[in-house]
Amino acid sequence: MATTIKSPGVTGGVLVTVAFLKAQLDTGNDHLGIFVPLVLDVIVRLPLSEFTVEDIQLALSTTHHVSMPKHVVGTLLRRVGKKYLKLQNGSYKLIPGIEIPKSSVDAKKQQIEQGQMRLAEELRLHAKRRKLVIVSAEAALDLLYKFLESEQVALLLDTPTCDEPVPKIGQRERSVVAEFIQNIVQADPALLNVLRAMLEGLVLYHAAFLPDLCSAKKRFRNLRVVFDSSLVREALGYWGPVLKSLSKEAIDVLKASGIECVVFDETLDEIRRILAMYEAHLGTTKGRAELKPGPMTRYFLTQRFTQSDVVEMTALLERDVAAAGFRILARPPRQAKFTAGEKDLAARLKRPNTGPEIDMEPRVIHDVECIAGVLTLRRGNRSNRLEDAGVVFATDSATVIRTVQDWWREDEGETAVAPIVHIRVLANLAWLKKPALCGDFKIQELVALCASALRPEPATWGRFLKHLLKLQEGHRVTSDEVAAILVSEMLDRTLKAAEFETDDAEEIGAATFDEAVERVMASYAAEAERKIHETESERSAAIADAEQRAQSALERADSAERDAAERARKRDLRIRARAGRWARLLAECARWVANAVLIIGAFSLISGHDFHPGIWGIVTAGGIVVFVILEFVAIRGEVSEWLSKLEGWLNEKLLTFFGIDD
Repeated sequence: MATTIKSPGVTGGVLVTVAFLKAQLDTGNDHLGIFVPLVLDVIVRLPLSEFTVEDIQLALSTTHHVSMPKHVVGTLLRRVGKKYLKLQNGSYKLIPGIEIPKSSVDAKKQQIEQGQMRLAEELRLHAKRRKLVIVSAEAALDLLYKFLESEQVALLLDTPTCDEPVPKIGQRERSVVAEFIQNIVQADPALLNVLRAMLEGLVLYHAAFLPDLCSAKKRFRNLRVVFDSSLVREALGYWGPVLKSLSKEAIDVLKASGIECVVFDETLDEIRRILAMYEAHLGTTKGRAELKPGPMTRYFLTQRFTQSDVVEMTALLERDVAAAGFRILARPPRQAKFTAGEKDLAARLKRPNTGPEIDMEPRVIHDVECIAGVLTLRRGNRSNRLEDAGVVFATDSATVIRTVQDWWREDEGETAVAPIVHIRVLANLAWLKKPALCGDFKIQELVALCASALRPEPATWGRFLKHLLKLQEGHRVTSDEVAAILVSEMLDRTLKAAEFETDDAEEIGAATFDEAVERVMASYAAEAERKIHETESERSAAIADAEQRAQSALERADSAERDAAERARKRDLRIRARAGRWARLLAECARWVANAVLIIGAFSLISGHDFHPGIWGIVTAGGIVVFVILEFVAIRGEVSEWLSKLEGWLNEKLLTFFGIDD
């Protein structure tokens, strides 16, 4: 059944204003100057000839939907007053003859509002697909505002930014907005720019509530930030690549503003204990099912980390911590003159409903020791500004932070900066100092938070594990199937889809969990069938390819054989032609020699005969000549026949010499 979000009591107009503030910062104004156009705009609108700081404060809230601290409004009026106002008896008046330029605030805000309305309509369409009805664009903007405010920690957790508490947002609404930002806004550059302006504008707006807004751009002075175990594990990638990338960006932003990122050696010991726990549990199905729900557990399971992987992580821990940008520092020995009542702090940090006889949890001991280490490193230094605090402990646990801050103020009676801070508060302050240099840090941070918001809630995951173990005990699933279900990436999406269907995760029942199990098992079956099909297809393709290669090989062999035969034939022809030429040449030479011998012999015979004069002598000579000629012709014929045989014999010998047998 669709859920309806009613029209908001507070409009989303504040988002237009904060986006306007971001645009002012982009034009080169400082953190205080971005508010000046708003102040001038409401001064022009006032029907009063003179006015007070409270009048401007009220006008800003009414006209531009922003609640500004009185001291900031006073500072802005003093800045404006140098040119346009004069202060008399606690009230401000316009200087006669000086006219405030016509404001362009409305025109710029209208242009910004058009982009935000498109963003709101896209959110409504996405919510409708998730069966979450948002009745208007204004309601969509209000939902987006609540999401941004709930995800973005105020700059100082112990300093409220307005009289109203942080807006509350339901789990289902939070998931829908997170999915919208991750899947739709990221793919649309125009929508992404609109959201970026809103987000960064809200940080600028919250900066107005800092005790000293003018110091927002000042660098941190030798500030060392001691990181909590969870933050270090994020930076090492134990919670997945998205949070690892975000941690790297945050560390780079902190370092760019002059902060040194430090890890106590005892924090590394705690991480080793955590890794040892995973090493002990990852080896069995029962152990994997007993792991505490959380992002580290889900990442280790879905990536199918083994015990050997964890052993390697432990061995390379110090190297990886240094590579992530941290300096490892030995926690200093506690000194009573610098530390405080840590026993009271430990009592506050203990889980509820645990008696004094129960040993202190390692988590509590670690947090108390880190706070004591920070106070020792401060050596009694007290400051009202975080920039001058010297050392501070950073974590992402709002509960721990509020507990330490309550102890700091109530038990210790301190008014200086507490020894603990939220990492995103610190990142916001660092971003404020160099927003242009830090680029897309804020929007990337939000996208990473959206990815985290789209994971199943720990409570849902814990209830599912109990249900899965019951199925195993009832022999409805085997231990191997439990192991396969736990490491399935589809499980997260299936459980989250179940959370989308209800406003209260506690309403998810056994039938829904059974369906989740069936979907995961069906996905494995489909995957197995797909792999079988792929294997058969690959086998058929391999056979066809082998047959084709064999056929091609045969064709190539036949072609090569034909080519070789043709080359041999042509070679034989060339050799036979060459042998014939040489045989004819030799036979011809012999013929010339034989002819020469015959001719010489005939002439010798004729010339050696004595011819008598007279007719008888002539007849005798003629007869001899005729006889010699006839003999010459007869002998020459025999010689020619012999020479022909010689030519044939020479041709055969030459062919044999060149390797050709007839």
